[in-house]
Amino acid sequence: MKNNQSGRSMIEMLGVLAIIGVLSVGGIAGYSKAMAKYRANKVMEQISMFVTNTRTMYAQQQTYMNLGNTMAVDMGIVPDDLIVVDSDGKPTGALRNVFGGPVQIAPSYVNDETDKSAFILSFFNMSRDACIAIATSDWGAGSSSGLLAMHVYNVEGLTSVDVGGTMETPAESAATDTVLNAVTTANTGSADDGIAVPGDAVVGIPMRIDQARTACNCANKSTCAVSWKYY
Repeated sequence: MKNNQSGRSMIEMLGVLAIIGVLSVGGIAGYSKAMAKYRANKVMEQISMFVTNTRTMYAQQQTYMNLGNTMAVDMGIVPDDLIVVDSDGKPTGALRNVFGGPVQIAPSYVNDETDKSAFILSFFNMSRDACIAIATSDWGAGSSSGLLAMHVYNVEGLTSVDVGGTMETPAESAATDTVLNAVTTANTGSADDGIAVPGDAVVGIPMRIDQARTACNCANKSTCAVSWKYY
């Protein structure tokens, strides 16, 4: 009788442990998904805030000349949670998104390379899930939004550059060239290049899910990037 009771107790204990294990794994998976969704939402919130602040600040200007990370921080148009500070709490000039990837701000153009009447905001090293969520979000299609194009791509293998003692990936030109060419020449989206243009019949904004899955070609990695071009 004692042996039988002991056997049943052991089986019951193993069953309890198995249930706890299953619940733990499910809890971890659920937490990971929740965090991924939170980070994607945070990125979209940061982008919306920055774009609104920037366009408001430069509303009376004809150019975004000299707009960059340091200038944006000095002018107070960058969300605080993007700013990297040193041990004394002073801005380093670098910006980091919630995925730990760099953020770059640079002036651009619409018709003439010298006019600098537009700017590009780029978020790097994001997860594929976040990339898809961002690419399939509605960033605005009307003229009031100021959005000219969105570029979704994989930065793996692109060269890093040292900006103010902090490694930024990739170089500005690698992030912006394709977007600039698409907007200033063809003014149309390209599924192969991950370029979306508001109102475009080929690749519009928001992107279709199948297009976003192709453009966010960084499965199981954190090398997805998205750039937005605004005027």
